[in-house]
Amino acid sequence: MPQKSISGKDLSGAVTSDDMLGKDVIDSAGSFIGVSEKVFIDPSSLDFIGISVDKGFLRKGLLIGKDYIDRIAPHAIFLKIRVAYEIINMLVFDKDGKKVGSVVKVELLENKNQINALYVSAGAGGRKIIVPFDLIENIGYNVVLKATRDEVFKSQ
Repeated sequence: MPQKSISGKDLSGAVTSDDMLGKDVIDSAGSFIGVSEKVFIDPSSLDFIGISVDKGFLRKGLLIGKDYIDRIAPHAIFLKIRVAYEIINMLVFDKDGKKVGSVVKVELLENKNQINALYVSAGAGGRKIIVPFDLIENIGYNVVLKATRDEVFKSQ
């Protein structure tokens, strides 16, 4: 028999906070992001806003808005996106395949999961270069740029 609320709505298919808390959070690439820690609800409209994710000891957690959540499964929460911060420490290569360095910081556009620029540590001297988003060709296992290494360094 379906469970009903006092409004008469069938609640048997509803998701509860128990269904969300403590679940693994997985991005669109299948990477483990962390564990859901809190559920946020707008106090005025009572609408679901999003979740917070615990990324583990000594790692800063993050907030995921409801628009970035794809589905809630019995064992995990799946995201529609790849979390931009997860590209920190990825290697960066130019369009010819030459290593430029590794990502040390991600600058986002406002409070969105949209990259504005990458800060790349290029070499043993600790030189950091800023790579604007329009120079990024692809982000996968590594970051590939649209320009050569020399063009990137000259633009600094």
